[in-house]
Amino acid sequence: MGYGIKRVRIRLLLTAILSILIFSASLSFAADSVKLDADVISFEESSGIAAAEGDVRLSDGEFHATAPYLEYDNTSQQVTAFSSPGQKVVIFTAGKRLEGDRLDYNLATRRGRMISPNGKVDAFYVKGKEIDVMPSSAARSGGGEASGADGTGTEEDLAAVWREATLTTCREAHPHYRLVARKVTIFPGSKMVLHMTKAYLGSVMVFMSPLDITVPLGEKHAAQQIFPRLAYDEYKGAGLGITGSFNWNNGDLQMDFIGWSEGIFEMDAIARQHLTPDLSVYAGIRRAYNKDMDETDWRSRWGIDYSRSGWTMSMGWTRRELRAIEKSAGLVSRYILERNPEFRISSPWFRDPAVNGRFRVFGTWGNYRDIRKGESANYDRMGLGVQITGTPGARKNFTPFYNARYTHYLYSDDIYDAQQVLNARVGVLFSLGQFDFKTAYLRQWVWGRSPMRWDRYGERDELFQEVALNIPTKSPEYYWNVGVRAAYNFKSDELAEMVYKVAYNHHCLLWEAVYRNDLRGKNDWIGLTLSIKNIPGEFGLLGADNSLSNPFSH
Repeated sequence: MGYGIKRVRIRLLLTAILSILIFSASLSFAADSVKLDADVISFEESSGIAAAEGDVRLSDGEFHATAPYLEYDNTSQQVTAFSSPGQKVVIFTAGKRLEGDRLDYNLATRRGRMISPNGKVDAFYVKGKEIDVMPSSAARSGGGEASGADGTGTEEDLAAVWREATLTTCREAHPHYRLVARKVTIFPGSKMVLHMTKAYLGSVMVFMSPLDITVPLGEKHAAQQIFPRLAYDEYKGAGLGITGSFNWNNGDLQMDFIGWSEGIFEMDAIARQHLTPDLSVYAGIRRAYNKDMDETDWRSRWGIDYSRSGWTMSMGWTRRELRAIEKSAGLVSRYILERNPEFRISSPWFRDPAVNGRFRVFGTWGNYRDIRKGESANYDRMGLGVQITGTPGARKNFTPFYNARYTHYLYSDDIYDAQQVLNARVGVLFSLGQFDFKTAYLRQWVWGRSPMRWDRYGERDELFQEVALNIPTKSPEYYWNVGVRAAYNFKSDELAEMVYKVAYNHHCLLWEAVYRNDLRGKNDWIGLTLSIKNIPGEFGLLGADNSLSNPFSH
């Protein structure tokens, strides 16, 4: 009897020692820079497979994964992770978080697949049937099947290819809008490409796009439209259009089409190919109507763009380019010119914390053909300039700002050989109760004269004033906004334009109707825009044909 008790005590002691060795276990695979932590880990040296249970955490460089159960093959570097009721498989990479029911991922090839994933990309909440994870170069070339592809790991960002994905920025359980795509390819910090997309407002499908939709991400956000364009123009009548893209290995084709009730058809198509992450080439063709000459013509462009560390450089050629320039408040002039070619360079923005501002320098050189009725002429132009902007003393509901740009141009003309342009704006944005106020004073000085009409500027002395009233509803996240903007020209002592806006805001969408009344010419128009909020820039669901200049930018 005593011997039996002693044997039981020894077994209990061995079990306790083994428990200390197993629970809160950790394994490091030094050759592969892989570390595995869990409540329980078992490792078979013969197969090279480690099985982990409980609070499982696996890391390899910037890739991290957590799961209730995970298996790791030290020979092939294959990771297989499973969820449990109430606990998902979660991966972290490139600052992004993604969770799902199952993960199959290879640390060597940096390819994998997750079942029933959901996560967040910039401001978009995304969920889908499954997702393939792979290096960005593999995604650009078509990707293949992630679970069975060969390849070697690199230091480039991981891209994600979602199948049967739903996207929205709406936080509600039943979102106000959603985009449902057959496939979504996400290139971190670059762009998100939606293929065969349906757009829903509530539960009603309002539009389906057979074209690809490209959404810029990170700091590269730009205006993008996916619903039909609806607009009215005093010259062209009512317009209905569509925009979209096709994407391929390291490139895309952006297209825009619109037809007008006055029998005018306009389109714009531009193809871009990225030779490296920083260098791209492009070529495009545009069919555009010139209101001043009452003509519709084909116009082409092509060139090279380079961008790195905030520096941008470009060289481009154009043929019969239609350039619209607002040379004074409310007065837009249109010109036909050609660039043969034009070179541009711009520095990064340098910050000046002392005045909460920043500045940059830029330069340009080109040969231009100034096309006029019955005549044309060629000129060389070189320009150097600097721009400064800032918001000194900005507070929560009070933002004073300044924005100034100076450029010195030199020309290959004996008579008009130089022109200097200084454009300066100062203003303030502030709120008072339910009212929002925006004020901007613009002053432009010009010395010398350009030999080209499109490049010939005059002095400006103008004031812009906008007042908007916020009308609340029962919910603080939903309200109406009614506003009016006026532009006054001190040189001609007259109102130049009036702009009337009616908007409906809620936390994820903005409906806005705009009527622009040109008091100096014949350029009135009406537009309706539906935009997604909470993302940098503007992602328009329903876009007007025209856009307003923004004298309040800083």
